[in-house]
Amino acid sequence: MSGKFKNSKLIFPINFYKIKNFTPTPLHIKKKFFNWIGNLEGFYCLDLFACTGNLGFEAASRGCRLSVLLENNKKFFYFLNKNKFKLNIKNSKILNLNSFFYINNINKIYYNLIFIDSPYIILKKLINSLILSLNILKKNSYIYLESIFNLNLIMKFFKNKIYCLRYDFFKKINFYLFKVF
Repeated sequence: MSGKFKNSKLIFPINFYKIKNFTPTPLHIKKKFFNWIGNLEGFYCLDLFACTGNLGFEAASRGCRLSVLLENNKKFFYFLNKNKFKLNIKNSKILNLNSFFYINNINKIYYNLIFIDSPYIILKKLINSLILSLNILKKNSYIYLESIFNLNLIMKFFKNKIYCLRYDFFKKINFYLFKVF
């Protein structure tokens, strides 16, 4: 990690790397994204699919006001909490909840940045995540998205709602930074 917790390592069992669809954001992409976004002071951030907490914890380390990490998997949730307490991260909140349930039933915050870093294979779920995210983002906020789908397809659904500031790709995954109108 960088920022306040520079050189700290998140700890997860090696067998997590054998779990199907376990795809943490690659380090070089994470660094690139945080260079794109710049200063997070005062931001409220939401990591919809926290997994290892790589992005949500990095946001906390870089000075956001609050980073909320959602993780539905109990094993990942356990290790997220373990890492939070190990690093003594005060500006983060970790919830063992489904992201859609949280947004629809619990959330009371408008965010400046939402991470959607589960590389969706099902387009409908991706679209639903983006629609729900737009409902809880402040104007001129950001969405970081990892997806197998190309920019033209995504923009077909969200024209006049978001625009792409930056993008990159690694292997079969596209990485986008969107700004919300």
